[in-house]
Amino acid sequence: MKRVAYGGESFITSDEGAAALLDFAASAAMSDVAEVVALPAVLPDGQVITVNLVIGPSSELIASPVETSLPDPDTREAAAALRSRAFQIGKSNSPAHGAAISWRDLDSPDPDPGGLELY
Repeated sequence: MKRVAYGGESFITSDEGAAALLDFAASAAMSDVAEVVALPAVLPDGQVITVNLVIGPSSELIASPVETSLPDPDTREAAAALRSRAFQIGKSNSPAHGAAISWRDLDSPDPDPGGLELY
């Protein structure tokens, strides 16, 4: 399981849930998107709760391994939703946010150096 730290608080969730949350946060940051997301988490007494987070371009999350005997919360549905939304956000990303470079782009002639001597 992972302990996710966010906004001065932390919670414990499954490895899958933490990874999906980080993937979503990265997509949100690259796309300048902010959304409220929900993820199941487990309390120290074993109670499963839903954690709601606002994730946006400046969200800072840390996920670190934690040893616990608590059962993993079922995050399959939430993780799938986060990954799906991250994919949607990524697809709508404009080329200004880092479009892939084709090998054809690399095969173009060198630009005019404008009279500068290049080494």
